[in-house]
Amino acid sequence: MVAFNRGLASNPTALFGGSKASGLARDSLETKYIAVSLHRADELHTEKTQWRSSPREMNNGRVGGNMGAVKNVIVLGGGIGGLTAAHALRRIGVSVRVIEMGDRSDRIGTGITLLGNALRALAELELVEACLQGGHGWDVVSIRDAAGNPLLQQFSPRIWDPDRPAALGIMRPRLGQILEEAARTSGAEIAFNTTVTRIDQDAEGVTVQLSHGETDRADLLIAADGVYSKTRQQIFGEKFKPHYAGQGVWRYTVSRTEAIDGFILYRHPTGRVVGALPLSKELCYLFFLETTDEKLRVAQDQVCHYVRNLLAPFTAPELIQAADLVGEGNHISYRPFDVLMMPAPWHRGRVVLLGDSAHSLTPQMTSGGGMAIEDALVLAQELRRSRDLETALAGYCVRREERVKRIYDIGYAICNEERNPMHSREYQIGLLREGYAFLSAPV
Repeated sequence: MVAFNRGLASNPTALFGGSKASGLARDSLETKYIAVSLHRADELHTEKTQWRSSPREMNNGRVGGNMGAVKNVIVLGGGIGGLTAAHALRRIGVSVRVIEMGDRSDRIGTGITLLGNALRALAELELVEACLQGGHGWDVVSIRDAAGNPLLQQFSPRIWDPDRPAALGIMRPRLGQILEEAARTSGAEIAFNTTVTRIDQDAEGVTVQLSHGETDRADLLIAADGVYSKTRQQIFGEKFKPHYAGQGVWRYTVSRTEAIDGFILYRHPTGRVVGALPLSKELCYLFFLETTDEKLRVAQDQVCHYVRNLLAPFTAPELIQAADLVGEGNHISYRPFDVLMMPAPWHRGRVVLLGDSAHSLTPQMTSGGGMAIEDALVLAQELRRSRDLETALAGYCVRREERVKRIYDIGYAICNEERNPMHSREYQIGLLREGYAFLSAPV
């Protein structure tokens, strides 16, 4: 674990800016994510990153010419990190081929939240407008009781643009579509329904054997193939594996009512909490954290019954409506938190890890997708900045490892505190305040 700044974690009254607010927090805040809106905006760093494109630098979707460490790259994995990397690399003139084992039609899932740091990175890549149009921006964070009565409401600071939403909710399939369209428009090739069966590298490049028999070669292979990455296993060995963190989350996509106007936590007197987030004008998703010593397993034919029971104690009209719609074709998923934090270096030879293949976080900091987007931006910056590949990859790891590990450690500490409380509620809020202030700093 990192050595947290105990001045923040142990002083929650500063988080709320006064005794009245901090007293309300002690009475009503029992769960985590609320702190995204409660650190004071005037304390946040809003410096921009160093890499911005101007209109005269743009050339068919690319920024400048390719004078960096690589001319062509293969990206394994067509998820958030892989597609963002493909787009970012095309913008600096690198030839990119994405290899994705799934089919485009396989994209499923509920929603994802992108905080200000992720939106800032997407803005650097000129992707943020499409994402905002495809999702639902929000500023308000609310605590409500089980009947939907407000207990606390705050506005989240806009750390990336004072005139744009602080955060964004968006359906994962929609985000995937936006990133794919951007990568293709930038000139990347994407091969679906394809896997890599063999990887060989030498001093001059890396060669891959593909599942349909083709051989391809590039200067660099980016492994963005997820927490269960076969590339990581092959290149780095069996030592680095994800492990179960003792929690999981149910996510339930449902029709959105006007009551779901931002990030909401509904708190029941028993301690049970339901979270809600808008994803578009029409949709939102609900989430429920589960703490279990072993990974939760619910038979498929019992899932609807299980989710109805989770919602049963809550009498807010929007949650009653959501419970009535369970089983009506709305997407329900459960994911255990299998986590991983690879120590640097994240590269070996001409293979480098990106996103969940290098770091899979618990969701308490709402930053898994955001970290992958930042990875993609920084890797492209470093590959553009240096003509030497080893120097570029080392720079990428130096810039990313400390930042990701800090967020990983804070999220994992909160996860452990939720599983086995050892401190006051204010302790978690302090950790969150520290984490979100850290995320607001330049990448």
